[in-house]
This record gives sequence, structure tokens and C-alpha cells, in this order.
Amino acid sequence: MEDDIMEFGIAHDRKYSRDHLWYQEKEERLVIGISDYLASDIGEVLRVILPHAETEVDEEQSLFSLWTAEEKLTFPSPFAGEIAEVNGEVEINPELVNDSAYDSGWIIILNAHDYDMEMLLDADEYVQFLAEN
Repeated sequence: MEDDIMEFGIAHDRKYSRDHLWYQEKEERLVIGISDYLASDIGEVLRVILPHAETEVDEEQSLFSLWTAEEKLTFPSPFAGEIAEVNGEVEINPELVNDSAYDSGWIIILNAHDYDMEMLLDADEYVQFLAEN
């Protein structure tokens, strides 16, 4: 029996959550997007639902949603904070999430109130997590 092979990239300059989001610290804010693994796994993103900038979010509250042909995925925030900026480009061109997950396909920027990046996985830990699941 042949296993399906999935190709995806890992950016080593960010942290990852177990729900396949990446986090990159920039000027004391967190840029957030979905991992290339998830982008490959879910297939074509048809729609991105973003919150409004300056919206306060609590820990575990929904950050954003993605629609694919198969399902709607909602992503909770691991940290409380304020949405500093949203990437309106991905609302207009949702294919950016698939085509450029680590660059122009970023989703939001969060001003997290209290956060601990150590609770997230580094690139090597994320690859190990993927291998075990």
C-alpha cells in the first residue's frame, strides 16, 4: 500500500501551535498565520474571515476562520490581546494563504497582553509533533 506524500515547508524563525498556526515576534507584536503543513493538508482556501482591527480577544476566543471546499476551520487565540492589524489581502485573495503561508499569506498581527512563547513549539518540535500525529 502506498502512502500519500505531502510536501510542505517549515520556517525556522517562528514558533508553532499544535493547531498549526505560526507565530513570529516583531516589535513586541505577534504576526500569525497558518503553517505550510496545514495549508497543504486542508487544500485550497476559498475564504478568510478576519476580525476587525482593534478588537480585543480573550484566550481561547476565535481569532479568524478559513473556509475550504470541505469545511470551515476556526482558530482560537492562545493569548489574550488586541488585534493590531489584519491582512486584508488574504480576504481579497485567499489563495495567498496556500501559496505564501510564511510571507504574504500572514493573517493577523496581535498585541498580546501576556504571552509565553515557550508554550509554543519551535520548528524542530513542530516537525516532531507532525511525525507523531
